Amino acid sequence: MADIAVLVNSVFDGRLKWRSRYLIHRARRRGRTGLLVQVDLRDPVRSMSPKWCLVSVREGDRMLCSVDRTNFRKVRFVPLPPGPHVLRLETLRTRKRRSTHVERTVVLGQKDILLVTCDPVQPNVFYRRSPEADTWSLQILR
Repeated sequence: MADIAVLVNSVFDGRLKWRSRYLIHRARRRGRTGLLVQVDLRDPVRSMSPKWCLVSVREGDRMLCSVDRTNFRKVRFVPLPPGPHVLRLETLRTRKRRSTHVERTVVLGQKDILLVTCDPVQPNVFYRRSPEADTWSLQILR
């Protein structure tokens, strides 16, 4: 198998989960600045496959959030202070050579929300075609 590629863009297809819309509304109502992560994992919790996937967002050495197949909620909101942030977007797998990561620098203003969505490669999914690359989308909601 070939190594997995990473695709990062600012084009969001608009498919927000209900919980994402709720957390964005609540953060705007409270005037909070932060990071909202939405992960599209289609791997069932009781899957017998050893091909697990852990999606995480880090800032330096600090883990901001992580999502895998055992998490009940695939949407997370993390409060961040306004200003520049160097974020490391990671997808970890059992085989290290199949893991991917990319770093991006974002500058958040007061009451901005950084929307990060991830659609990782999932080789053991049969009912929907999995993408060929780990697809990340970054968008600042002002």
